Amino acid sequence: MKIILASKSPRRKELLSQIIDDFEIDVSNSDEKYPKRLSKKKIPLYLAKQKALEVYNRHQDCLVIGSDTVVIVKNQVLGKPKDKEDAIKMISLLQGKTHLVVTGVYLKSKNFTKKIRSISKVTFKKMTPEEIDRYCELDTIYDKAGAYAIQGEAKDLITKTKGSYYGIVGLPIELISKYLK
Repeated sequence: MKIILASKSPRRKELLSQIIDDFEIDVSNSDEKYPKRLSKKKIPLYLAKQKALEVYNRHQDCLVIGSDTVVIVKNQVLGKPKDKEDAIKMISLLQGKTHLVVTGVYLKSKNFTKKIRSISKVTFKKMTPEEIDRYCELDTIYDKAGAYAIQGEAKDLITKTKGSYYGIVGLPIELISKYLK
């Protein structure tokens, strides 16, 4: 069965290629809106399902994988920063604290549906305003939830993690692989 990744994320593409040799990408056009009453930890799975179902409607003979990741700190959901000011606010909130990274994955085919949720904890070191400003000059942070990537420049900001490393990156392949066999 053909597998379709419903994501434009190069990180998700790279991760999925570690467990699957042959798959295609069809980017979802679904919006990133969710019901306000939804529990913060359920938002990524809700969005992953919307992405997967929208792409599944075009590929009903395939297995479609949708995924979404959010960062949760101080009861706030952090998505991708809009601009440098937004990134500074996010990194300022994260510095010196432990936060959650929640990734939802929705697998959908004609005869199979599976929901996967990965919840990890990440702790950032304390940072000065100058360090935060310098970090937020990086162009690579603006397409990532919480304005950071654990596998990128932010690895030096992180003092501790607990949970799925791949879930923090954006696709918990160790959880997905057992359902794809």
